[in-house]
Amino acid sequence: MIVTIGGIPVYDAIITDEETGMMKISLVDDPAVMSNFQAFDASRKVQMYSVTDEEKRLVRGVVMRADFPIYRRDERMGEYYIIYKADTIRQMAEKYLAESRQNDVNLMHKDGSDVDGVQMVQYFIKGDGVSVDGFDDIADGSLFAEFHITNDEVWEEVKAMTYRGFSLEGYFDLVPETDTEEVGDIVKELNGMFEKTTLKTKNMSKIKKLFAAITAYLQMGNVTTDKGILAWDGDEDLKEGDAVYILDEEGNRNPAPDGDYTTEDGKVIVVVDGKVAEIKDAAAEVAPAEPEEVEMIETDKGKLVWDNEDEDLKAGDAVYLVDEEGNRNPAPDGDYTTEDGKVIRVKDGIVEEIVDERAEVAPEEVEELLKTIASLKRQVTSLKSEVKKLRATPSAKPAHQEVVSAGKTEKTGNKGLDRLARYVDAVK
Repeated sequence: MIVTIGGIPVYDAIITDEETGMMKISLVDDPAVMSNFQAFDASRKVQMYSVTDEEKRLVRGVVMRADFPIYRRDERMGEYYIIYKADTIRQMAEKYLAESRQNDVNLMHKDGSDVDGVQMVQYFIKGDGVSVDGFDDIADGSLFAEFHITNDEVWEEVKAMTYRGFSLEGYFDLVPETDTEEVGDIVKELNGMFEKTTLKTKNMSKIKKLFAAITAYLQMGNVTTDKGILAWDGDEDLKEGDAVYILDEEGNRNPAPDGDYTTEDGKVIVVVDGKVAEIKDAAAEVAPAEPEEVEMIETDKGKLVWDNEDEDLKAGDAVYLVDEEGNRNPAPDGDYTTEDGKVIRVKDGIVEEIVDERAEVAPEEVEELLKTIASLKRQVTSLKSEVKKLRATPSAKPAHQEVVSAGKTEKTGNKGLDRLARYVDAVK
């Protein structure tokens, strides 16, 4: 019969072929083996023709804890525990070195987060005369490592306690554990805790303490709300879509009823059908942004706006009239005269054309202007011919004799045409 902890089955991790085993070590904030590493930050002087300071940056910790159940949950297997026994740990440790993976390190198990400047300097298994100060509660057969960190950014995060321990990455086959005695006292202790949760009590503080102890073993997330302690599976932050549970007085997990759960820091967790539908952070909420100024054109019939406000209004654009409440309504057909005299002609809510009367010249004026220009051209040709004749005249005539042109243009009454005529007269 398979061994269980609180009704959850226990499996042994084993190595069966070349594809299985430990592949990488990761620096993490919450190690699954529930043991943080020790960081050493010492200084020493090295004599190399002069004295220099050199910081010693070492971290030492558990890579894998022997005979310790690690809680896991996935869609295929549901909830279960994995145990790494001493024999498996030694086998994977030897295989890891044989494959020269000792400096394969990443951060928080994230893809693409491999880092340089984290070198392994020690690698050993506790037991058989090998002891580790500060790790007395870790069973013999557990794998330890010590790394020298020359990467400044990683070292700063270690000192800031962002990274608190090691966690391995690898592929292992799982077989059901059937021998409770071989697993050890930890399984018995955990099962004893689950049995105690069936005792009824009305003392909420005891329930909270009991729950905290259980979740520490189960690696279950939890948060205190106005409706009790809300829990979820796994060691990641709560997010939308996660199933959440409430622990009752007997220590049983029950799907959280629908409703809003307010945390101590003001967040509101909205639960629907036992899952997180939304997480609201009241502290992060800000007043709605002021509406952006909309490009408008004042006309004799009201304010006109259009869709592509980053561009000037043009034929083909849909236009709208803005009412007193700021609502946009399709502009009725007609001519809309702007303050600078332009006329925007609208049909079916679309700009048909934009007319600038200031730049317009009546067709009859254009025709008259063309006739005048043609006449002026003829006069200029005639004057050139007359000048040519005069140049050919014998110089015996009096030098003071003046030649007056009879080709001066008469006024038409049109200011524009008259100005043009004066210009032509001036250049003859």
